[in-house]
Amino acid sequence: MSEQVTSSPMTKLIKAMGKLPFPFVRRVGRMVGLLGLRFDRRTRQAIDRNLELCLPHLDKEQRVRLRNSRLQHMGQTFAEMGHLWTRDVSYILDRCYEGDGAAELKQAVEAKGGVIVLAPHIGNWEAVNVFVSAIRPMTAMYRPNKDESLDAFILEARNRAGGELVPTNRRGVMQIVKALNADGVVGMLPDQVPQQGSGDFAPFYGHQAYTMTLAGQLAQKTGAKAFVVGCIQTAKGFEVNAFEVDSRFYDEDTVTSLTGLNASIEKLVERAPSQYQWEYKRFKLQPHGALNPYKEHQHV
Repeated sequence: MSEQVTSSPMTKLIKAMGKLPFPFVRRVGRMVGLLGLRFDRRTRQAIDRNLELCLPHLDKEQRVRLRNSRLQHMGQTFAEMGHLWTRDVSYILDRCYEGDGAAELKQAVEAKGGVIVLAPHIGNWEAVNVFVSAIRPMTAMYRPNKDESLDAFILEARNRAGGELVPTNRRGVMQIVKALNADGVVGMLPDQVPQQGSGDFAPFYGHQAYTMTLAGQLAQKTGAKAFVVGCIQTAKGFEVNAFEVDSRFYDEDTVTSLTGLNASIEKLVERAPSQYQWEYKRFKLQPHGALNPYKEHQHV
C-alpha cells in the first residue's frame, strides 16, 4: 500500500488479524458474528426475509438456526480477510483443497480458450481469486472502496495473487473481452443487483431477481466456457467447488440465459446454505408494479 495513504482503523484491524493464528481468528469471528450481528436489526431482518422467501419449506425454528449460523459465517469471513489479504499466496493455497469439479475447472483454465469464473458470495470468495490466479492470472472488475486506505490495501492484496483488476465501466468491459479472446480467465460476481439497464429479471429461488446480463453476453461474444465456483469454508480451510454453468446460460434468449445462471447459483448455495449472503437484498429491485418484498415486511 502506498505510504502516502494513511492506514484507517479498519485497515489496521484487518492487518492485525492477519498476524494471529488462522483457527483463532475464525473462532473469534464466528463468536463476534453471532453475538454482535444478532443486535443488528437490519441485517437480521434481511436474512430472515430472504430465508422466508427462498427456503419456505423450512419451519421458523429451522430458519432461525440457519440465520444464526449465517451470522457466525459472516463474522468468520470478515475475520479471515486478514489472512487472505496479507499472507503469502502459498499460505492461502495450502488451505485450499479441491472439492467437486475443481479438477475440471483447473483443466479448463489450463486449456486453450477463455474461461469465465462466476463466483457468487458464498464461503470466502477472496479465496477463489487466489486459487484461480495461481493457475492462470484472472482479470476481474473492481469498484473502488470509499475508504481510501482500505481501497489501496485491497487492491494491493488482490494484485499480489497475480490477477488484474479493471474498472467497472466500458473500458473495463473492453479489457475483459480482450482477455477472453486471448484465452484468458475472467472473474465475475453474478449475484449482485446490477445497475439499471445492465440486467433483466429472471427467477431466483422462485422470485424475480434483477440479474446481470454481462456474463452471458461475454460468453456469446467470445465463446468462453463458464464455471460457477465457490470456496466453501471447512475445518481444513477452503474446499473449492466448481461446475460448468447450466447449459441454458449459453442461450441467445436473455431470460433463458439468466434463468440458467441463477439456477447454477442455487445449485452452489445448496452445498452450504449457511455460507451464502442471505443478508443481501437480492430482490430489492422488482418489475414495474410489483411490491418490494423487504418494504412489505420492514415493520413486522
